[in-house]
Amino acid sequence: MNQANYERLQVLLKGHEEMIEEKRLRPEGVLRQNDPFREQFKQVARTVILPVLEEIKDAMVGKVESASIFHRSTAAGLKVKLDRWEDYDRSLLFYGDDSTKVVKVLHEGIGFGLLIEKMPLSQLSSELVEEEAMKFLKRLFGQEQLRRPNGPPASGTGIAGSGGTHRPAGSNVAHHGYEFVRV
Repeated sequence: MNQANYERLQVLLKGHEEMIEEKRLRPEGVLRQNDPFREQFKQVARTVILPVLEEIKDAMVGKVESASIFHRSTAAGLKVKLDRWEDYDRSLLFYGDDSTKVVKVLHEGIGFGLLIEKMPLSQLSSELVEEEAMKFLKRLFGQEQLRRPNGPPASGTGIAGSGGTHRPAGSNVAHHGYEFVRV
């Protein structure tokens, strides 16, 4: 570790030691500076985020391997596993960052980590949560289509190039039922 980083770490550790000592001497007197934001986030999570995600989860039950919602003091979200052949879940996460006092919207999972949006807690509405959830699901199911197993999809699925769809004149059909249209 270089000297400048070592000195920064020492300053951080000194502050930590002072906080621990203060907590030890007066445990009832130590209030978190950011507790009001956390309480506001919990309230918004219970009244705005979770009802929307609960409705989406209920629509997905039985159609995917698993779908669940979660809520903690600084986060709320939706966790989805598409099928039993996947070893991982993907999540839509609303994270209340009490240090910056904003809500961060994240898509998490294998090959899926991405900060999508930052917004003040006051701007979080049911419509915005639903919109962010649909962005997440579009991305989730879009990636699933890219991982389609070899072979043509079942006819009548509505996928471009499948047996039941109309192909425009002059189009070229690629392998595995995907269609490329020359414009």
